[in-house]
Amino acid sequence: MKIALSILGILCCCGIAAAGREINAVSTETPPKIDGKLDDACWQNAAQTGQFIQFEPQRGAPAAQATTVYVTHDANTLYVAFECFKNDMHNLAANQTRRDSFFFSDDHVEILIDTFLDSRNCYAFALNPLGTQTDRRLTNEGANRRTGSSQIGTAISWDCEWTGQAAKAADKWTAEFAIPFASLRFPKEPTATTWGINFWRNDEALGEEQTWADLGERQYAVSRFGRLTGLPITELVTKRPLKFKPYTTLKPQKIGDEPISVKTDAGIDVRYPFADFTVDVTLNPDFAQIEADPDLVNLTDIPLRFPEKRPFFLEGNELFQMPLDLFYSRRVEDLVGGGKVIGKVSDYNIALMGAVAGPEDEEKVLETGELPLNNYNYSVFRLQRELGRTSSVGVLGVNKQRGGVYDRAGGMDARIRLPAEMNLNMEYAREWKAGGLDMPESTADNLVFVQLDRRTNVFSFEAIYADIGENFNPETGFIPRIDRRGFVLRSRYNKQYKGTLERLRGEATYERLENGAGELTNHRANVSGLLGVKDFFFLLGPEWYYHVTDENKPFTDRTVRFFAGWFPPKYVQIRNTGTFGVRDDKDTFFIRPEITIRPTPKLSFEFILQRLHEREPGNARWQLSEWTRRFIVNYQFAQRMYARVSAEFTLEQERRVFGLFAYEHRPESNFFIVYNDNRDADGERERIVFVKIAHLLKADIF
Repeated sequence: MKIALSILGILCCCGIAAAGREINAVSTETPPKIDGKLDDACWQNAAQTGQFIQFEPQRGAPAAQATTVYVTHDANTLYVAFECFKNDMHNLAANQTRRDSFFFSDDHVEILIDTFLDSRNCYAFALNPLGTQTDRRLTNEGANRRTGSSQIGTAISWDCEWTGQAAKAADKWTAEFAIPFASLRFPKEPTATTWGINFWRNDEALGEEQTWADLGERQYAVSRFGRLTGLPITELVTKRPLKFKPYTTLKPQKIGDEPISVKTDAGIDVRYPFADFTVDVTLNPDFAQIEADPDLVNLTDIPLRFPEKRPFFLEGNELFQMPLDLFYSRRVEDLVGGGKVIGKVSDYNIALMGAVAGPEDEEKVLETGELPLNNYNYSVFRLQRELGRTSSVGVLGVNKQRGGVYDRAGGMDARIRLPAEMNLNMEYAREWKAGGLDMPESTADNLVFVQLDRRTNVFSFEAIYADIGENFNPETGFIPRIDRRGFVLRSRYNKQYKGTLERLRGEATYERLENGAGELTNHRANVSGLLGVKDFFFLLGPEWYYHVTDENKPFTDRTVRFFAGWFPPKYVQIRNTGTFGVRDDKDTFFIRPEITIRPTPKLSFEFILQRLHEREPGNARWQLSEWTRRFIVNYQFAQRMYARVSAEFTLEQERRVFGLFAYEHRPESNFFIVYNDNRDADGERERIVFVKIAHLLKADIF
């Protein structure tokens, strides 16, 4: 046992080296005005650094254009400023105006702070030249930044109270950040005077991603961050007030032929951040301002995973993630009330959540094993122990129950950092269920998952072995497949270049899965290649896929997916995704063209068309033809005031119209006007107006 623990300790610590860059904290008595302009006297005396290097495309080479970073603080706030010099300001790319946007093709700057100096987790704050704010909470060196239609990450869900603004000049653009210490968690010990820190800049016109610290091959290598030293930790003000956020709504509505009715409602959210924990309580929450998920065509046998948007579930959502999630918060519908505790004590991350849900959708058709529809109590417990500098182990338990009817799951997971940028991820879980439809009195089954992966910006691969029991399907989780055992191999090469050729990417996947009886159910092989030339991107990906449906019917698919896109820095973006070939013994043709037009930085128009055609082989006519049109208009009046309108139409004459005006008149105090006009395929129509006011109140009572 001692030898095993020693080996584990070596694995946890290997490959970790400090980046060597350092900046000393400098205090100021006069804070800057956060307007994006660096004309405040405090910046003249602030700590300064620069000499950024390229992360892409020429790793380690000096950045083509200079960036200077200024850092200062007072007792309440950390202030950071960027001065980004640019030869041609006409090529400055700035498009995103909504908070928490992905700055995929925008110039932007970012601060990443490891306050616990644990070399694994960090806060991230970003601004683009329009002053659009994005904040994230990254865990395990970016492990919660999942991508793909079924793996949407939770990093972006985290929000806190901070201020930022940007400004433009003739030969540069500048940005100012003001991050209150009360918004961050960190050990308030006299010896904890050093934080990990990194500064990041994206220069879109040059195609350069630039970093202050040498990160090696991984963008979120927290273990290689530089150091912010000399912080007077014991003097920093971290007192957090008790927050009350009551809301009230007015809801006129007309459903079908019924007369107009008017409903009013009220609820409250309460939050108190202790030194190590944050306690949240919600009563009768309202999510009227949340737009419905888009109507997406899914041509795979893996269900789509949509991101969580509801405010109560956002804080600390990343802590509940496992390799295969036993708790997926979107399974909790019609939330009546709930409470949760999120925190960190020493090397332990702790999360507790309880929720009461109302009646679920009565029109939902239950599948075998699902619990009958009614009110349920949900409870979740998560404990994660950090090992070494980048490894961890954890346990999670979740319970959905009403009386003697329940669905429970519990499991353990581990993430072990290995040499050569590799990780070993493992999970074991078990589910117990009683009261499911057409099931015996109770069932129990297991899940085993092992993944070896290497995720870097250039070369990545993963090897997965999974054994998911026939009856393992927790209703509280996201388990894409059940009754499967076998392996999946994936690899990717991704390289950016400078010049006409911008990007070259190649991917390959091989999958072989069987059911519990040893019968082959999934056998897949595919490759794809992406080429980026200037602002044009092209992808082609043939796939061969043998699979057996839930009705035990085998199919052999032979399809090709394709993508073409044009992404210039300003004004317009055009892209088209599609698939053609034989799927489920039918000729299939699917396209999804999209166009985004931005005549001004504050105004954008989006048009999305989905068309799916299917026919029997040899038949000249398409038997199935589905299409959806979606129009979206966004306008940003000011940094905290915007409007959004979307309209979606299907071939069956279904229609969904959504309109939103949102104004945050002070941090976390909001005013919303929402309009929904929906019509189903039978012509039934509902029109609903929401007016919502929420106001944040603070009290220093503890």
